[in-house]
Amino acid sequence: MRNSCASITDTGAFYDADVSGRAIVEYRTDGSQFWSVRGPVLVGFGENGGTLPRGLYAIDGVYTMNISATGYKTVTMAHGTSDDLCARIG
Repeated sequence: MRNSCASITDTGAFYDADVSGRAIVEYRTDGSQFWSVRGPVLVGFGENGGTLPRGLYAIDGVYTMNISATGYKTVTMAHGTSDDLCARIG
């Protein structure tokens, strides 16, 4: 995801995140996707591109993510957290 954390290239700052979760992904004929997730995965959000602000996140827990055919991401959390990685290196 380009320019989600601009300070990475500006400062060389980094954060080592565990994103070793698992997902079952349903690919739909209209180009949309439905993810059933357990554990942490890395998810990027563009400006006005989903239910979280623009950025790069390690989302952990038990949740679903619906990605529309246009790329809009809706995360529905049963139990878990979202960690804003851009804020960690900001």
